[in-house]
Amino acid sequence: MTSTLSAAPEPAAALGLLTLRERLDLATRLAHRLVRHVLRPANADAVARQVAYVRTESPVRVSDVDPEQYDEVTRACATDMLVHAGPRETGGSLVRRLLGEAPAAGPGPAPGDDGTAPAGLVIDDAERALLEQWRDGGVLGYFVVTDLVDEHAVLHNLEDDLEYRVFTGRSEIRSVALVPGLPLSGRVLPVGAAWIFAGTPAVFSPDVIEGVVRAVVALLTSSPCPAYRNPRTLARARELVADHHRAFRDLFGDVVVEGTASHVLDCCLRFKDRIGAPAEEFALFGALRDARWLPDDAADPDDATFALVHHPVRGLRMLDWYAQLREVHTAPLLPWKPRRLAQVLADPDAPSWVLGLLAERHPDHLDALYRTASGRPGFVWANDGAALLRDREPAAGRDEPGIVMASSIMGRVPPPGGDMTDVIPTW
Repeated sequence: MTSTLSAAPEPAAALGLLTLRERLDLATRLAHRLVRHVLRPANADAVARQVAYVRTESPVRVSDVDPEQYDEVTRACATDMLVHAGPRETGGSLVRRLLGEAPAAGPGPAPGDDGTAPAGLVIDDAERALLEQWRDGGVLGYFVVTDLVDEHAVLHNLEDDLEYRVFTGRSEIRSVALVPGLPLSGRVLPVGAAWIFAGTPAVFSPDVIEGVVRAVVALLTSSPCPAYRNPRTLARARELVADHHRAFRDLFGDVVVEGTASHVLDCCLRFKDRIGAPAEEFALFGALRDARWLPDDAADPDDATFALVHHPVRGLRMLDWYAQLREVHTAPLLPWKPRRLAQVLADPDAPSWVLGLLAERHPDHLDALYRTASGRPGFVWANDGAALLRDREPAAGRDEPGIVMASSIMGRVPPPGGDMTDVIPTW
C-alpha cells in the first residue's frame, strides 16, 4: 500500500512490525530518496537559489577555504535545508510537504517551484511513520563521541546535554572512525529510540574541542532553545523565568517600564543585578553567561522612548517604539494606525504576547483596528484575537522560557520618518 499526500490509517503499525535493523535500513534508504528527489534535474534552479542563500548567510568567505570544498559544503547544506528545514528555513520542508503540510506563504517562488514539491514522490506506510518522526527536522547540533557500541556511536550533544545512539545512516563516515573524544556537527534523525545521520557530519580535530565549545556557548547565549530539548533544563528555565517575573514586578511595580535610553538602561542594569546571571544555572558550560543587548545611550537621543517588558514565561524584552505601538492601540482610530499595525503583525520579531498586553490595556477600538490591519472584515477581537496572535508566531517558540533577553521587537520595521510618512505620522 502506497500514498503520496493522503493520510494512511495507522502508518506507525507498519513500522512497528520491523526489526531495528530493518527500520535503520528503511530510514537510510528513505533519507537517500529524499536527497535524490531534491537534487533531481528539474529542481536545479531551486537548489541554486538555496545555495545562494546559504552563501549569503555563511560567515565563511570563499577566499578562506578551498573553493571546491566550499561548493561541496554549501550544496550539501542547501540540500539538507530543503529536505528538513524548508527554503530559507521557512518550515515548508520536503518532509512536511510529503506529510500534507503546506509551506508558509511568503515571498519568492510559488510552493510548487521552491525545491520542496513532492512531485510524485511515493511513500508507503512505514516511510510515512518515519517522516512523522522527522517532521521537526531531527536534531541539528554539535556533538562529542563518547563511546562505540557494536554498529553505533554514542554522541553527547553539547547543546542539550543528552546522549544519542547514532547509526551511520546516509553518512559516508564509518562508525569505527568515530573515536571517543571526536567533536562533530550535523543532523541526526530519530528512528524510534535510535538515530541515524541525515548526511555526513562535519568532523573536527579533538584538539579544537575548546573552539567547538566556545561556538556552542555563543549559540546558547544568544538562543538557549536548543538546550530546552532536555526536559530537566526546560523545567528549571521555566522556574527561573517565573522567579524573574516576580522580581521585575517587585522592583518596578508593573510588567512594563518606559522611558529614555538612560532610564531604561538603568532599570535593565538594576534588574540584572537583582536576578544575577541565571543562564549559568542551566548552562552546559560555566563560560555561558546571560547576554543582553542594551541601547547605546550615546547613539540614542534621550527623547527616544524605550521600554522593558517582562512576561512570566517568555521573559524580558527591550522594545523600541513601544510608545508608538501603545498609541496605535489607543483612541482615536486614525488611518495610519491599522497600516502600522499590519506592518507589526507581519514582522516575526514582534512578540504576540506584547501585542496581547497592549490589547488588554487598551481595549477601546480593537475590533475595528485589527479588522482593518488583518484584512478580515468579520474580525472580532473577543472571538478571533487569541487565534490571530497565536498563528502569527511559530509553534515551536510559543512556550520557550526567555532566559536571555532578546533585542528590539521592531528590528525589521522602519522607524517614523523618511519614506514612511504615508504610514506613520511625523507629528
